[in-house]
Amino acid sequence: MSVVVSLLLTSAACGGASTPEAGDLDDKSSTSSEEALDSPEEEASDQNIDEEGSSDLKASLPSRSSGGSAEGDSWTVLIYIMGDTDLEAAALYDLLELQDAALGENANVVVAVDRSSRTDEENGYSGGEVLGLGNFSDTRLLTFRDGGLDVVAEVEELNFGDPSVLASFIEEGLEAFPADKTALFLWDHGAGWPGMGPDETDGYDILTLDEMRDGIKTGLDAVNLAKFDLIGMDACLMASYEVAQAVNGLTDYLLASEELEPGHGWDYRSLSAFSAQPSLEPLALGRAIADGFENQAKEYGTASDITLSLLDMAHFDEFTDVFREILEDANDEIDQIGAQVRKASTAVPAYGKNPKPELSSHHFDLGTFVAEWYDWNPGLLAQFEESLGNLVAYKVAGPANQRSTGLSIYFPAESSYLDPNYFNLTQQTDVDFTQWSTFLDRYLTAGQQIQVASYPTVDQESLEFFESPEDIQIVGLLEPGSYDNLAEVIMYYGVVDPEDDTLYYIGEEYGDFDAETGEFGVLYDFSILSISDGEDEVFAYADLWWEYDEETNEDLLFIDVPLTYVPPEEAETDDPPHDVLLSLGVSFGAGEGEIFSEIFYQVDEYGQWSEATLDPDGYLNPLVQMWDDEDEDVYWVDSSDDTWLWADPDLLQYQFSALPSGLEVFIDIEVLDFGGNSDWAQVSTLSP
Repeated sequence: MSVVVSLLLTSAACGGASTPEAGDLDDKSSTSSEEALDSPEEEASDQNIDEEGSSDLKASLPSRSSGGSAEGDSWTVLIYIMGDTDLEAAALYDLLELQDAALGENANVVVAVDRSSRTDEENGYSGGEVLGLGNFSDTRLLTFRDGGLDVVAEVEELNFGDPSVLASFIEEGLEAFPADKTALFLWDHGAGWPGMGPDETDGYDILTLDEMRDGIKTGLDAVNLAKFDLIGMDACLMASYEVAQAVNGLTDYLLASEELEPGHGWDYRSLSAFSAQPSLEPLALGRAIADGFENQAKEYGTASDITLSLLDMAHFDEFTDVFREILEDANDEIDQIGAQVRKASTAVPAYGKNPKPELSSHHFDLGTFVAEWYDWNPGLLAQFEESLGNLVAYKVAGPANQRSTGLSIYFPAESSYLDPNYFNLTQQTDVDFTQWSTFLDRYLTAGQQIQVASYPTVDQESLEFFESPEDIQIVGLLEPGSYDNLAEVIMYYGVVDPEDDTLYYIGEEYGDFDAETGEFGVLYDFSILSISDGEDEVFAYADLWWEYDEETNEDLLFIDVPLTYVPPEEAETDDPPHDVLLSLGVSFGAGEGEIFSEIFYQVDEYGQWSEATLDPDGYLNPLVQMWDDEDEDVYWVDSSDDTWLWADPDLLQYQFSALPSGLEVFIDIEVLDFGGNSDWAQVSTLSP
């Protein structure tokens, strides 16, 4: 329920995108930006360069021994940077981190990096010359030794969304640098089950999970290697059950994030663990990277909702067997438990979520999700939780995701949210999560088959509300026979703009309900979120929830704010605005709210998520909702037709305050069953 927050939210460790622009690439490197970007001759003096180029990665890398390492301790780390995207500047930044890493004599790091021909830094691209490589727009192969760049091979433009390119890189990297232990890191936007990418120059090609598995397996087979010691994915949303299925049997450990990753991604200086621990094991390497990621996120003020999980894949089959046993046990109970399953999704950590369902990833934490609805066989649930604990060898999480258990799963709560390609993935590929897809299909089908007579129906005569100067509480009942499948109660609160007499909905929160009696209730505290750039101020939509930080004993407020963004070069065009999501974390240690995290995220048409890069000369407009009488539903509009905010996070101020007195306030309550069928109740009043 809503809690009064009437205060100015002050910013701590906030600002623009968490990845510097190309001109600022020296911030975490001992090499200055001038040295890194403007002195190619000096940097290239230590490099061997194959200037002939190649359309293939084969024969690009020289054969080289692993150095003077002790037997059994040598490492080869392959890093596949799909940098032909609007994350290009971040890719260059990570190359500088690799140069700073103290790798020691036991490790070779081989990097394939693809860049873009675009140079608009304000949108995440870069025209910078890094490490003396020039401003290339195709592909480079690099190897790093202790503290610097060792070998460079120039390769023509390659499609990093093509599994054969990945396979060739793995084959050539492992042939040139045989080692006792091996790792593969994949780098780009991520979306979970849809895969990673895109490679923009090559038709925005995505590396799907099936292609990923095929590319990795083909590369390993070519060098007669069964699996990697560690596979890592420096991308959003890749610590999912589906991704783990895709790499099962191809790695001993998997390192990935359940949640969105900030633009800075991993801190590759963490590979200094090779010199700190000459006999480094895969578990220790994964832990070092996870800790480095968390520390860097704290430094940049982006740690509020991070996650990074290290999975011990030796336990994955055991975990899958128990999970499948639960699904088989539940399949025949779908009609009875459907409401409980959907309700569970509202009570557990959700990743890549957005108030606009069509933009949400619909990924939920698997451990807490199952525990919320599977309650009739505690013995089997205990086995599930134990096997998940064995699988997740290590994890880090920000305060918004302290309840995360390390592995997510795709769960569209109703049929209208489903991407039908999901079922094709398991039916037509080697990525096997058939039991889960069968359960999901039965759940969605059961929701579609709910009889009209059982749809939730509000007893409008039962509505009561209790108003005070601080808040308004509304309670009511559903008609008998209409709440057997009740799964959600959502409150939308809005105000009428006195200038145009238009009702705008400015926020939403979950309400409470009793599935046994059909009673429901909501509470609204007459507060509103506004955003100012120092020149103008507009109301904003707030999707908020609370968590408690046990480490600091603080209440933490998390707010998702949907906005549209227009880059300056598109201001005079007919191009539609870009959807972005502002994620705020607010702490209340001393009673006054202080922002400890401020991140803007974006999702492209392919479902790939990343931190958004905003041009300060661009424009932001918060979204709000309006009521559609014909469809009997809400829809999204800009909060103002004539007022925009500068897209400069350094200028933005956020304030939760009480509504001005005397405004007409509407509270709409939607009650939904697990199939998405709903009814509405509405109460109006004047703000005190």
